[in-house]
Amino acid sequence: MTDNGKRVTMNISSTWTALRTSSSSDVVLCSDFQTTGRSEAGFPDLVPLLRHEANFWLISPAAVAPDADVDVEDYLQSWLEPVRDSGLHVRAVLGFCLGGVYGAALADGVARFQDDVPELVLLDPEQTQLMTIQYQMTKVLTMLKSVLSVDEIAEIHSKLGETAAVEGITARRYSRDMFTTFRRFTNGAFERAGLDVEYGREMLGIFSAFLSYLSIAEDLDPRETWLGATALSSTSPESGLNRLRRTGEMGAGELVVKEIAFTDNHTELLRSAGVAETVDKLLER
Repeated sequence: MTDNGKRVTMNISSTWTALRTSSSSDVVLCSDFQTTGRSEAGFPDLVPLLRHEANFWLISPAAVAPDADVDVEDYLQSWLEPVRDSGLHVRAVLGFCLGGVYGAALADGVARFQDDVPELVLLDPEQTQLMTIQYQMTKVLTMLKSVLSVDEIAEIHSKLGETAAVEGITARRYSRDMFTTFRRFTNGAFERAGLDVEYGREMLGIFSAFLSYLSIAEDLDPRETWLGATALSSTSPESGLNRLRRTGEMGAGELVVKEIAFTDNHTELLRSAGVAETVDKLLER
């Protein structure tokens, strides 16, 4: 964020969760927003299938709200500082879905404090889209049917569409405005429904962190770094490079240095034995 044209650093904290601990001095960073109950396989599914000897860490992004106006540099620094301070050598960065955008930024950031550039492996990489944010908010509304009234849900749905249609709307502004609307309706809703207030606050915190993760990525351009990466693609036409090529949202031409296609769909990609075997080979190069 800025104050009178000068950048002001915000103290925010992201943490890394160890998916595998090893005596190796190497660490492989896994970039994705992992939540319980989601349908897509994640790195907790993939890492147990891997044979490569290293530490594997999964990011837990900072719990910041979309209306906090967090600077992308501060956001990324909160990821990079614990890695640098660990003293471990970053062997590779794995990025799933939107994590491919952050994965590129992580690889670039790591290269500034270690002698070599980490291997970058993208799994169905995507960019931020308004429709993705709208879809995720719709999923949350479905989960809250027992808490919000039918009229409240209908009004939020209406706001989702109206705000997305505003000319020039950005992912950042959309997330901020919709989170404000969402918070206004849910304040007191859990208590009204007889549910634990702390549970409601925790759920809202996770959701706000996820919206920030989705929208802050809008300020990153991964194209140059992706050109040196390997992508592992599913068969799903609306996911990963399949979607990016169809929509042209990243322009024409090659997106990565090498793409390997699999017969698995997007949801199952990180549960695939074939994907695990390929990742192992890439990590051993």
